[in-house]
Amino acid sequence: METSIPHVEFVAQLVRHLVSVPPSHFQSTKRGSVALIIRLVLPNDDPFPTIDITSFAQLKTPASLVQVLSAFLSKPELAAAKAQILFIQRAKYPGDPWSGHIGFPGGKRDVTDTSDQATAERETKEELGVDLTNPSHFMYLGRLDDTCLYSLFSLMRMVASPHVYLQVSKATPEMAISDEVASAHWVDFDHILQAMARPAMPFSKAYRSIPINIVSRLFPGYRLARPLWYRLLDRVVGSIHYTVLPLKHTPQNSIVRIADHAAAATTESWCGSMSFASDTELYLWGLSLGILSSLVDLSLPIKPHLVSRAYVSIASPWPQMEPYLWADVNYVLNKAHAILWSPYRRKPWYVKVHQGPQGRTVGNNDDFFQTYFRVLRVAFPLSCACKAAILGYLSKLAISGTIRVVKLLLTQFSEHPCTSWLLSI
Repeated sequence: METSIPHVEFVAQLVRHLVSVPPSHFQSTKRGSVALIIRLVLPNDDPFPTIDITSFAQLKTPASLVQVLSAFLSKPELAAAKAQILFIQRAKYPGDPWSGHIGFPGGKRDVTDTSDQATAERETKEELGVDLTNPSHFMYLGRLDDTCLYSLFSLMRMVASPHVYLQVSKATPEMAISDEVASAHWVDFDHILQAMARPAMPFSKAYRSIPINIVSRLFPGYRLARPLWYRLLDRVVGSIHYTVLPLKHTPQNSIVRIADHAAAATTESWCGSMSFASDTELYLWGLSLGILSSLVDLSLPIKPHLVSRAYVSIASPWPQMEPYLWADVNYVLNKAHAILWSPYRRKPWYVKVHQGPQGRTVGNNDDFFQTYFRVLRVAFPLSCACKAAILGYLSKLAISGTIRVVKLLLTQFSEHPCTSWLLSI
């Protein structure tokens, strides 16, 4: 990745695409919202420019938003600014599926919330004590595509609506972290760009993943008893390995509520006992990684093929099955991923147009995991059928070979009384 490109160029491109490319919307009774907060940090404590929101405050139009932010981001004082994105680590609670996970401030929509945006702002205020509605500190840039949370084999559980905010003041408002949050971290955008410059190949040395046990997800009631059929099925099926993006953090850009950070990073949840953070890295995966990938897609100021020939997305590769027994499934998944989820099959380079009963809609791109599960639903049964056919054919050859060997041996003892009867079988 061309690190010489100023970070304000990424932010300016993100603003333009958030305004011009309509976000997708998935219907669901269970909805949540998260806030992606970006701030610009100047080196050597240089003076920070002021933003004039007079025209935007009067017109409140997308065009006025782009005009105001373009004028602000083009100021020479911000040429050397570094962009940072706020991540949080959730506190550890027994029975909480998000316990210890790395993500963005946010939560479930409440009946009192008037919109998904209101949910993101309320949850951020409750979790971090930060008021995103204060125009002297933050400006709302827009909404990313809805990101869906699925159960195993693509049953939708919840829809997350991501909302993007830019800090327009030099000083970040003081945070008051609630009991729901273990720590908050500002991560440099450079660490995210490294995933584009050096994409990780499946099961390579650079590949980091979180294994999700398939059998324990399908049959949670047998986790403790572990009967024989459970153990055999577990040995055959194995786990799904979800891609992890390690993000470096520093103490000066972090606020830790729990003193024992390493202990807070370990959790007992539906994905097993594992660490989602260390003293120097945050391990981003799943829903949050998909949301960050959408933000990166819309912020690229250059064409994707100029980044790296191996780059597909920062959330790549798709979740992998066990590398040996299911190598054929992984091969199909990776080939389909390169075709169906390439940069030119996603926003902003590719936007769908639908003509439905409610009229023409634009921008309803497929969800990251939705596309993955569609391919998996085809590749996995075909792999099982092929393996069963091969196993059946080999068994037939083994049985027929054994019969021929037995008959050959019996012919050597043709004078025995039982031989004639056995040979007639």
